[in-house]
Amino acid sequence: MKSLSFILLLTLGLSPVSVVQGQDPPAETYQPGYWQPVARFDTKRMVEVNIINQTDIPIEYDLTDLESMNPQPLQPKATGNLKGFGSSANIVIYPLVHDTTEFNLRYQVKVDEDNNIVNVSVVKDKPSFLGHRSINLQRTGAIYLY
Repeated sequence: MKSLSFILLLTLGLSPVSVVQGQDPPAETYQPGYWQPVARFDTKRMVEVNIINQTDIPIEYDLTDLESMNPQPLQPKATGNLKGFGSSANIVIYPLVHDTTEFNLRYQVKVDEDNNIVNVSVVKDKPSFLGHRSINLQRTGAIYLY
């Protein structure tokens, strides 16, 4: 056992010691894509969601859990409100028209830090955009669009 320790110390003692200073990695960890949250909210505060219909068609919105309200219609240029659902939710928004071949819905999300209100603007976009159908508010505070 002593000879093994001696050999180890001898080997380590003969190798040159080089000092390597740590380098700061680049702060470019963000990778664009659908897997990134579009916004974040404070999970320690009550969350309130305003859905703003900025289209010229009626839409409908609802929470996807079984205990939620019934689907709520929202006329063009009107605003709907969701609150009291806790710190996470899945919200669906869809058009109340049969022919959607000329457009898809696109959501734009803004979080008001003072009131912790998530404003979701619903707009019409060209068919080349695949479209949004739901908003996912996660317990971590991340907001995703699908």
